[in-house]
Amino acid sequence: MAEEGVFRRGERHNTTRFVKGTNAKKPPNFEGTGLIAIFKHPLSIFLLCVPFGIWSYYAKWNAAYTFWLNFFAMLPMAKILGDITEELAAGLRNDLLAGLINATFGNAVEMVITVQTLRGGLYAVVKATLLGSVLSNVLLVLGMSFLFGGLVNVNKDKQKDTAALEKEETGGFSVVAEKVQTFKILGAMVNTSMLLLSCLSFTLVTVFGTMMSEQYGMDRESLEEVMLPVSRTCSIIIVSAYAAYIIFQLFTHREVMAEGGVDEEEEEDGSISVTTAGILLFVMTSVVAFCSDLLVDSIEDMTENAHMGEHFIGIILLPIVGNACEHAAAVRFAMQDKPGLSIGIAVGSSTQIALFVVPFSVLVGWCIDRPMDLNFGALNVTVMTLSVIVVLSMVVDGQSNWLQGYLLCAAYAVIAVLFWYVPNSGSNETI
Repeated sequence: MAEEGVFRRGERHNTTRFVKGTNAKKPPNFEGTGLIAIFKHPLSIFLLCVPFGIWSYYAKWNAAYTFWLNFFAMLPMAKILGDITEELAAGLRNDLLAGLINATFGNAVEMVITVQTLRGGLYAVVKATLLGSVLSNVLLVLGMSFLFGGLVNVNKDKQKDTAALEKEETGGFSVVAEKVQTFKILGAMVNTSMLLLSCLSFTLVTVFGTMMSEQYGMDRESLEEVMLPVSRTCSIIIVSAYAAYIIFQLFTHREVMAEGGVDEEEEEDGSISVTTAGILLFVMTSVVAFCSDLLVDSIEDMTENAHMGEHFIGIILLPIVGNACEHAAAVRFAMQDKPGLSIGIAVGSSTQIALFVVPFSVLVGWCIDRPMDLNFGALNVTVMTLSVIVVLSMVVDGQSNWLQGYLLCAAYAVIAVLFWYVPNSGSNETI
């Protein structure tokens, strides 16, 4: 195949892959080479849901069938799209360009779903999905990583020096007592500070909208005339802050921001050529866009007939699509005593969503004439801000343990219960 002939025999070209949304080096998410290796994953069995999900929509099946079939179809496609993006970036053999591509398209699935949901006019679902992606990463993914990383070690030869610790052998893993993991503080603090900046922006715009409505008595149309230019201007400023963040981590402070989580023997040759990766990226993005369009179309009927609100779907369910595989990778790295990679996946991806995907959704809404703004509602911005503050308190000392992980997971469970009982807004407004 074309991808096998891109490298000459006898030559070795080490490539670099990065944690989603960061410049932290990581090994590939799959084993082997070529296209088969990308699709050879247990989640690929859910690709069978793709044709059934499409057929259910055109055959006028119940909306619940269309929703769940396309929901499960998105899981393997998110994994494959992420792997292809990594291979495209790695095949360029330019770490700066690869890091830039990864930082821009690391959350491609969330971006596609956002555009499709905007086209459907479900602005409350868009905001809930983006908020849910941030919360899922910083609370659930990071919490599970700290939890399992603080309790379990993967038994490897290079980890046999932990014999001094109390261990209870459990097959391929070992439960470790008194375990505390350490990581670089700078990367975690920069990402968390950027998240706090986004919280400040969303909170101020939300408070501004509430003040204009309550104190100045603006009706809906007058408020929209004010909120849209404010949100769009603030989105441009936030995107500029994200651009500064990219320059900081890829150019001016590249070495101090890198985690160095990959050993030399873990680096591999590129699996597929840049051309093949580009074609696959276009094809998979098109399929994801089509399936997400069907998914979005079924949400309204789904919320009417099922005992499940649009906020719970947006904040809890839809983020699972883009975060499932990264969730597993973050936990695996934490268990291998690479907490820096886990934090890069969780907090770095949240930073990308909050500082790039959210303002991106506002600017895209501007382009397609959809009134998307940064007014996320008092409840949403309060939940997000308090969550980021809690995470900041966990990473500020550069150490983690299983109790911190459990507390983050407990916080996420409280939020899930909260949004389960939030009723539908009945319109496209944010409650």
